[in-house]
Amino acid sequence: MKKVQIVSPASICPINTKEKAKINAFFKNNHYTVSWAKYALKQATTEQKTADLMNAFESNSDIILSLRGGYGSIKLLNQINWKKLKKSSSLFVGFSDLTTFQNAYYTKTGKPSLTGFIAKDILNLNKTSDESNLFWQIINGADIQFCNCPVLSKGTKEKVTGTLVGGNLSCFVTLLGTPYMPNLQNKILLLEDVCEPPYKIDRMLTHLKLAGVFEKIKGIVLGNFYQCTNETQPQNINDTLKEFFQNCKLPVLQCVAYGHQPHHMCLPIGTKTTLNTKENSLIIDGIKIRTK
Repeated sequence: MKKVQIVSPASICPINTKEKAKINAFFKNNHYTVSWAKYALKQATTEQKTADLMNAFESNSDIILSLRGGYGSIKLLNQINWKKLKKSSSLFVGFSDLTTFQNAYYTKTGKPSLTGFIAKDILNLNKTSDESNLFWQIINGADIQFCNCPVLSKGTKEKVTGTLVGGNLSCFVTLLGTPYMPNLQNKILLLEDVCEPPYKIDRMLTHLKLAGVFEKIKGIVLGNFYQCTNETQPQNINDTLKEFFQNCKLPVLQCVAYGHQPHHMCLPIGTKTTLNTKENSLIIDGIKIRTK
């Protein structure tokens, strides 16, 4: 059987015995065995989290799955032995705060990972959920197509192909100026966020623009900006995004079902992606897990 190891590189997530059993059963029903890292369910130092993560990759588990997001994964980056991770055949799966690790992982190893799925999500899934189906489709190598995506900007080129990078906007911005930011030439940038007021979203997007990010990438995919509101200002997040991208020369698709909202989808970072604003579509390569 293939193997899954649960880790907690960001925040811990207290779960009870019944919840842990549900996570184990989710994988067992798909012919995977599950193990839990030493500090997956314990308060841990950065050094202990790093050791858990390194051990998981060195064990060559087929899937390394983060229990949750939260905060702290960026503190691991300068302690990780990236050469050892490059030798591993494991597929890393995470979301939100793990944006920093996943983009650093792609930068340092050239390997893909899966964003938008964490072990905690399994507690809210049923057997026929779209999230579960998409998760297994992607890791079994299926290409994923999203249709009828709203277009915020057609761009000077309506159809572009590049490698998908990004994830959570707040976390991705923190990689600017560090050796862990991917080379953005010919990339498709994926962005989402949660509980950030529109003015902060606008500030972070402007930061990316002023840093020259939009001059390098080929297109932008916007996920959901969940609960990004500000009670003291009338402008909502959709207005903010429309205003920011209205004169953008890049093709920009909006409202792909990726983000912190309930029933969100997972997407593969570091894989070939085709964005088409003429057909309102997005096609993303899947990830084939190596069979030992």
